[in-house]
Amino acid sequence: MNSFKRIVFGLMSFVIVTGLCITTATLASDTADAEQSKRTSLEIPVQDIQRFSTVIAQIKRYYIETPTDKELFNNAIRGMLLSLDPHSAFLDEDDLKDLQTVTTGEFGGIGIEIIPENGYIKVISPLDDTPAFKAGMKAGDLIVRINDKIIRKMTVRDAINMIRGKRGTFVDLTVLRKGEKKPLHFNVMRDVVKVASVKNKMLEPGYGYARIVFFQAPAADDLKNAILKLQQEAKGQLKGLIIDLRNNPGGLLDSAIHISDLFLDAPKLKYDGLIVYTKGRIPGSDIRAKATPGDMIAGVPMVVLINGGSASASEIVAGALQDYKRAIVMGTRSFGKGSVQTIIPIDRSSGIKLTTALYYTPAGRSIQATGIVPDITVNELKVNKEQEDKLLDDVDEKDLSGHLGNPKIKESDKTSKESTNTKESTNPLEDQTAVPTNPLVYEDYQLFEALNMLKGIHVERGDSEAKIIVSKPSTVATKK
Repeated sequence: MNSFKRIVFGLMSFVIVTGLCITTATLASDTADAEQSKRTSLEIPVQDIQRFSTVIAQIKRYYIETPTDKELFNNAIRGMLLSLDPHSAFLDEDDLKDLQTVTTGEFGGIGIEIIPENGYIKVISPLDDTPAFKAGMKAGDLIVRINDKIIRKMTVRDAINMIRGKRGTFVDLTVLRKGEKKPLHFNVMRDVVKVASVKNKMLEPGYGYARIVFFQAPAADDLKNAILKLQQEAKGQLKGLIIDLRNNPGGLLDSAIHISDLFLDAPKLKYDGLIVYTKGRIPGSDIRAKATPGDMIAGVPMVVLINGGSASASEIVAGALQDYKRAIVMGTRSFGKGSVQTIIPIDRSSGIKLTTALYYTPAGRSIQATGIVPDITVNELKVNKEQEDKLLDDVDEKDLSGHLGNPKIKESDKTSKESTNTKESTNPLEDQTAVPTNPLVYEDYQLFEALNMLKGIHVERGDSEAKIIVSKPSTVATKK
């Protein structure tokens, strides 16, 4: 949490300093008009305050029940923030506690990242090895009932309270899923959710795999230790590394920066060595994070796996490694959550989560509502012994109600850009002369293709100094 607080309080301190500067700036005639305009934009019209007070008075006088002043004001604040975008929100005391426990890696529930959507609750991603993950819930699932109660227009807090409960008890969830004609029903047992930030294994001699589940505070150190173990197991001869960011909903910005920096050697980088930068309405929301010297694995080929459940911090890492051609990004287009939320305290027990800026990759690409387009698109297939393929459904930030648009890309350009920059390559499942023998093809087709990519790079490189060259994005053809 310390790194997270530094970012948040850094932004808040700027706001305070700006407020003090406005008073002194009026002494300078050349800036007086500009400062007057700033003050005017921050003023609240008296007429609107009166209308608001009138509504509260009428509710207290005529409503069938007697709501407290705190309930009325808290609900009013919630409504204001929810109307801005899907990620801005009012945080009461319980919400603030939740935020702290999630980023430290242990919390109660069933293990899903959720967001309000059209009056219902949408699953951004189920976290690995959690009750929701084991029950078969997927990114993009729309929860419409909790314990047979319709949740239309229910707040996220109310939904969370209903989903939570004592360890060992069950919650019934009714879910709508793209491609399914009927609602799905899940009876999920609640548990204490402990999220290990990084998992690792050796796929084949020399080819390592590390999955980042969530960008918690210790994630960078955990990944570093995982890679050291892989290097030790490979006896110092690591030939390739796969970083799996699929269904990773994000987390702390600092964690994403430190993880990207593990593989980026600052003296060799263009784009001024940037890992990520942000732009907001006020200068204090602008952050520029740069790489430091040194690459932990000294140019060993890398593949980064992403999908529609990869959001926020995951997209920062994938975008940075893609821009510098340090890794080949494979999978499907990411979620597209490229906005920055700042936690601003209101009092001792509440605060607001407010969207204050947008993320940009080193090359200046905005992630918001467009996501990261992989260099090589490999659809998420479920392959059985008879080679019957099933495509999974995509989940996008751009599908969320009230999402922020991407300021750099016109709506009409999105489909043309993706269609013109792709080409097809052979799918071994369609080539009857190429019979896959690796059981990984049936367990995880995308991971199977990533491993094949690393093997191909190793063959083509010839020596350890050769560089990875990624030209135009291509599409791995899939059986439909």
